[in-house]
Amino acid sequence: MTFKIKGSCVSISFFFFVTVCVALVLDTTDTAVTALWAAGLHEGGHLLCMLFYGERPSSIFIAPFGFSITRCGMSSYRREMIIAFAGPLANIIAAFVMFIIVLICHQTRLIKPIAVNLSLALFNLLPIEPLDCGRAVRCWLMCRMNTLRAEKTVFIIGAVCLVPVAAMGFLVLIKSRYNITLLLASIYLSYMLLKRRE
Repeated sequence: MTFKIKGSCVSISFFFFVTVCVALVLDTTDTAVTALWAAGLHEGGHLLCMLFYGERPSSIFIAPFGFSITRCGMSSYRREMIIAFAGPLANIIAAFVMFIIVLICHQTRLIKPIAVNLSLALFNLLPIEPLDCGRAVRCWLMCRMNTLRAEKTVFIIGAVCLVPVAAMGFLVLIKSRYNITLLLASIYLSYMLLKRRE
């Protein structure tokens, strides 16, 4: 499905709809809805930061594992790093605001959204490309060394960080006997890391 918003072409993957439908049908705890809301807030943080810098996306592709935003040209590495961290920052701010509400109004139903937002922020702060911190690490390294060495360093950092994430995903699956989310995420990240290496 493709449509335009203010000159930006927005495409939504068929598999995104399938993933959302399956998650909503199988989820009996409303975690899927909370996760979708947190993911939208996360991507909104990136977009708002881009718009703050006067950059408009030329296209946005929405897939099961996040948004892919294409822009006209490349901004500075410093700006790229700030835009990369804007997503996790949006989740952290949302979690903080909800935490204040819990303290003042005793709204315990906000505990799950707080946990989901913090989990999403922390996950994206892993220095693995294509996660936000991985993108920021790449920009930081590109300022300090040649492209080939930066690419190799980003790959090594990502591969080293993926090992404990995959192990944790495997342990979660064994202990819960059904929760495959972290393991699937580590498989996806491994694929993306290797794909970027080609």
